[in-house]
Amino acid sequence: MKSEDKTTNIFISYSWANAVVADQIEKDLNQLQIAIQRDVRDLRYKSSIPDFMSQIRDTDFAIVLISEEYLKSKNCMIEVLHLLKEREYEDKILPVIVGEPDIYNPEGRLKYTNYWEEKRTTLEKIISGHSPETVIAEISELKTIISIYSEVNQFANYISNLKNLTFEELKKEGYKSLLDAIGFEDVSHLVSLLLISFVHDTSKKEILIDEWFEKNSPTSDAYSIRASLANEQGNFEKAKINYQKALGLNSDNAFAMNNYAFMLMCLKEHPDLARKLLVDAISIMPNLTEARLNLGCLLTDKFNDPADAKRQYNEIISYNPTEERAYNNLANIYKRENLGDKNNSKLVCDLYKKAIELNPKYIEARLGYSNYLSDILGKYFEARYQLDEIVKIDPKAQALTDTVNTHIDDLIRKKIDKMKLGRNDKCPCGSGLKFKHCHMN
Repeated sequence: MKSEDKTTNIFISYSWANAVVADQIEKDLNQLQIAIQRDVRDLRYKSSIPDFMSQIRDTDFAIVLISEEYLKSKNCMIEVLHLLKEREYEDKILPVIVGEPDIYNPEGRLKYTNYWEEKRTTLEKIISGHSPETVIAEISELKTIISIYSEVNQFANYISNLKNLTFEELKKEGYKSLLDAIGFEDVSHLVSLLLISFVHDTSKKEILIDEWFEKNSPTSDAYSIRASLANEQGNFEKAKINYQKALGLNSDNAFAMNNYAFMLMCLKEHPDLARKLLVDAISIMPNLTEARLNLGCLLTDKFNDPADAKRQYNEIISYNPTEERAYNNLANIYKRENLGDKNNSKLVCDLYKKAIELNPKYIEARLGYSNYLSDILGKYFEARYQLDEIVKIDPKAQALTDTVNTHIDDLIRKKIDKMKLGRNDKCPCGSGLKFKHCHMN
């Protein structure tokens, strides 16, 4: 088996539409100190095949999330096709099926050929009639599309003939196929630990982890999972002991460091130790998103260091531009700065909007955005729209939004009291209605 002090690196290539699946794989494998290097192909504006190949070369293994969106993405397709021409990398690739890409029969595969043929035909019509020197970029784009068009059917057939798994199958087996492919000699205990970690019932999970310890020699990963379970149950002293045991067996267990630090943050204890744990975790696994998010919050709340907190969030966005929490947390910092500055206000709004665009059900972002719109910008109608959306997402939030709406009413009344409004003037709440039909009464 690979030694416990070695962090395994997994490269994962996926379409933005499948970010939730990539997130789950990252979360699951981080528990085994397997670092995920994310590659959101269709979000990269400048795509470099040499860079892509270099990333593959430097990692232990590569997961490619094959989906309808992936097969229709130019950047996804051109690079994975290039990759498969490099035969020495074939054994590093594990295709994982997401959704229901239609690749298991000729009719389905030809659907993707037709898709790229339409793309080719459309671009050829646009280019025709122009002299070559005026459409250099378009000609280059056409060459790329022709390449995909000519090979997409072969690629889909190649994937369909492999022993591939759906994401659901991969998770159900505890990532055994992936662990086998990476080169772990004895994966049974690792698979067991992962499957135990997926159990939601804490009582059942406790029984399973105790049984695991009876059958196996203790490992850092096992102590880490036992510590997380104790934390869930509110047994914080037991959790601390198990986190310390996990780190005693493997001082580079970044996952244990992060969870230990997060528990200390929730308990409001030992902020210096929590910061050290998080900094060490990040030094071991630079792309450990949870550790950077936790460190950012700790730096803001306990150490009054918003500059370094911003650096953590921007670093997350640099390697995972679909992490909505990083945008939200940045907005929460910037909204406290340069009040009244238009550029800063625009930045705050853009950050909140991006977080909500990435996750429309992100209640915390909508609530923060609503607060900023009402309290800082005086855009009460827009603020209430966010509150209405929150109730649609979670009807149980009605009491909370009612309280916030009452606060907004108070803000509007105070603004009205300072103004001399006629009955036919527009109401300052932003509804667009005349004052007499809105907040006059």
